[in-house]
Amino acid sequence: MKLSLTILFLLFAISCFSQTNYTLKTTLYKTSDIVSFITKLDITNATKGRIYLNGYVVKIEYEQAKKLHGKKIRVTGKVTTVKAVKKLPGEEIRQGREKNTQYIESPKIEIIK
Repeated sequence: MKLSLTILFLLFAISCFSQTNYTLKTTLYKTSDIVSFITKLDITNATKGRIYLNGYVVKIEYEQAKKLHGKKIRVTGKVTTVKAVKKLPGEEIRQGREKNTQYIESPKIEIIK
């Protein structure tokens, strides 16, 4: 009994004081899913050449977004999913999103009248 407790304690101590090297890995999941939706564009959701529309991050340059502001548009494009970055116990906050993010990189944008 003493021997098993000693071994258990040693294993616990080794695991507590060992250094672990976690690497940040961003995984892209490319899918063949083509989405199409109609929405009204509002530039308050725009950031760094992208805009949040219907749960997707859509690549639209800010100048183009300003021209489309307030207009009803149809966005069509291929969806790419970026896997979430999980914060590990005892680790500082890493750069990345906490939830999977769906991107439309090359959208086709049509103005709906």
